Amino acid sequence: MPTAAPTARTGRPVLPATPLVTLQVGVLPVASWGPLFIARERGYLKEVGLEVEVFNFSNYAEQLPLIAQGRLQVAGCANAVVCFNAFGRQIDVQIVADIQSAGKTEKSMGASALVVRRDLWEDGTIRTPHDLLGRSVYTQAGPGSGQQAMGARWLIRYGLDPRSVEWPMLTFPDLFASMQNRGAEVGFQSEPFVTAGVTRGVHHVLATQEEMYPTIQTVYLMYWTGLDQLGPMVGERFMIAYLRGGRDFLNAMEYGIDQDAVIDLLTRETTIKDPAVYRQIKYPWHDPDGVVAREALQADIDLFHELGLMDRIDISRVFEDKYRRFAIEYLGTYQPPR
Repeated sequence: MPTAAPTARTGRPVLPATPLVTLQVGVLPVASWGPLFIARERGYLKEVGLEVEVFNFSNYAEQLPLIAQGRLQVAGCANAVVCFNAFGRQIDVQIVADIQSAGKTEKSMGASALVVRRDLWEDGTIRTPHDLLGRSVYTQAGPGSGQQAMGARWLIRYGLDPRSVEWPMLTFPDLFASMQNRGAEVGFQSEPFVTAGVTRGVHHVLATQEEMYPTIQTVYLMYWTGLDQLGPMVGERFMIAYLRGGRDFLNAMEYGIDQDAVIDLLTRETTIKDPAVYRQIKYPWHDPDGVVAREALQADIDLFHELGLMDRIDISRVFEDKYRRFAIEYLGTYQPPR
């Protein structure tokens, strides 16, 4: 087994790469998990003595009971009531890194957006936040979703009460089809449907994710708290491989480095099977140093409490930054390619 242990000459901390440890990882087959797919494809995980068994899920709520029981050791969750309530029950999980957050560049801003049916935009029926009052604004996961938090903050900024809007559930493909059939009026979309809807004249972008909530933390990486029992520095080892994959993902999508290879991998691992689509759409941003916007997550909890959707809880104890800090000490902070 190759060792990733550095020498004193490198100035890196020592990292054991043995014994070999197998981890069960829960993912969604979407581009935001590109860092993990790359880390597995390029051998970054094997370099630090890890094998991963990847299991696909349709949503993050399905992963919660499994990681709480240790049947998954790594998974993700969102800025949603279902995840926050699980933390309130003090399940055995830790938030350790960013998976997806607000875009920071032209190529990454707008990967999620609030869209309005094209005809309603063109005739002036829905053009401002005020026009949403009394309407149904469709979200991927219904009330208590991160999209509701996003939309609610946008309304509050304009002095409007989010409780004067309904937030029913409609999946991204179903919303796309409903707008084409002159059904749904307004709702949240994600790529590739955001770009497809604009280019095909199905919808108009009312506001991007970043315009509504510029500091949003959408999805984050979680460890089972028993992870450290599986072998020496398993959490640190996984984090190093994950961040290496994440930096490769960012370099490909933002700067075009090895982009064809990365897009080929994404078409194999995700639900988007046309490489041309990945070259047209906005990509999901994540912090290349793994930093989680803790304040944004706590603020969402407070907002959901004010909207009557959950009890107010303090999730400060759920964050564990030691794995990310070690990885940054080992890898160095991210430097954009020159």
